[in-house]
Amino acid sequence: GLILPIGNYVLEAVFQFISEANIEALGLTGIEVNLSVGQCMQNDLPDLIQYLQEKYEVEPSLVVFEILETTYDDIGSIADRNIRRLREMGYSFALDDYGTGYSNIQRICTLPLSFIKIDKIMVDNLGGETGLSLLRNVMQMMKDIGKRVIAEGVEDEASLFVLKEMDCDFIQGFYYAKPMPGPEFIEFIRRKRLEKLT
Repeated sequence: GLILPIGNYVLEAVFQFISEANIEALGLTGIEVNLSVGQCMQNDLPDLIQYLQEKYEVEPSLVVFEILETTYDDIGSIADRNIRRLREMGYSFALDDYGTGYSNIQRICTLPLSFIKIDKIMVDNLGGETGLSLLRNVMQMMKDIGKRVIAEGVEDEASLFVLKEMDCDFIQGFYYAKPMPGPEFIEFIRRKRLEKLT
């Protein structure tokens, strides 16, 4: 029964972090944050986001809300209305863990999604011809319908090379870094930017 208070705590922590870390000065274009099914079903979700936006003076363009693919299996009118209202407020949405459920392409076309996050399961299958072909076709299909693709769970240079060859928009995973506390993350980003300049 703690998913809502934990979710709200995380939302506030993310908005506060964006505000205090001045992420744009770090060269970051945004921060992604998960929304649970329970949060999406709350009537006051857009009001809460509006409150946090004003409290921390955060531009909506700096926040991407991630929703699990399975969320849409249970989505109701309240959740649908919330997502569309947040989209109108300037927030972006990503469909997380694509490839673990049964989303059909028609549904993805009608949802207000900017990003599709390819699940680690699909990335792990890059070694075989079938997995490679499947991922290549999924990625091309998503690009054809105007979605940007994020590959999750990249842990080695071989996978990174293949995804770059496929022109994947964004790549995330332990190859780059493991999860870390906010201050360490800021220092990590600053160090990486300095390395690029030298």
